Amino acid sequence: MLKESVKEKLTKIVGENHLLDRKDQLLVYSYDATPNFQAMPDAVVKPGCTIEIQEIVKVANEEKLPIAPRGSGTNLCAGTTPTAGGIVLLFTRMDQILEIEEDNLTVTVQPGAVTLDLINKVEEKGLFYPPDPSSMKISTIGGNINEGTGGLRGLKYGVTRDYVLGLETVLPNGEVIRTGGKHKRCSRV
Repeated sequence: MLKESVKEKLTKIVGENHLLDRKDQLLVYSYDATPNFQAMPDAVVKPGCTIEIQEIVKVANEEKLPIAPRGSGTNLCAGTTPTAGGIVLLFTRMDQILEIEEDNLTVTVQPGAVTLDLINKVEEKGLFYPPDPSSMKISTIGGNINEGTGGLRGLKYGVTRDYVLGLETVLPNGEVIRTGGKHKRCSRV
């Protein structure tokens, strides 16, 4: 259970509607598709942007609360569930495909973008995104990256990690870093 002061800080960041802490709400996020594994979080927090993630991470760091990132929770290795309380960081609000750059053959997405939505959007442009996890109708790109998903086409074309050119990541201290870029060869200064 969260201390009231921590709950107030998190609510101030994401708003009352995007912080879940009732037992019935938490139960849903205490397991994923992993057989025989369950652990209750102290809270589920749904950020809407990178700035909110930064602030949530800072609070968690100050309070020594573990964070479990979560998209759809379709994985089979308990990668989206807490192990000992803490915060489930739920990315369902960050589900946009921000840009499809045809000339560069790149797509910029938020972590909660659904895999099949991405596949359909690029196919509308005559392009091809090969990773096809069996849960692609509900799995998210952030989760695919986190769990290293592939699918049957991965045998021929490679898995998710083979298609990630860059990431925007929030570190435990709240600092944002950007790795890679929109080109096969890219250096950041």
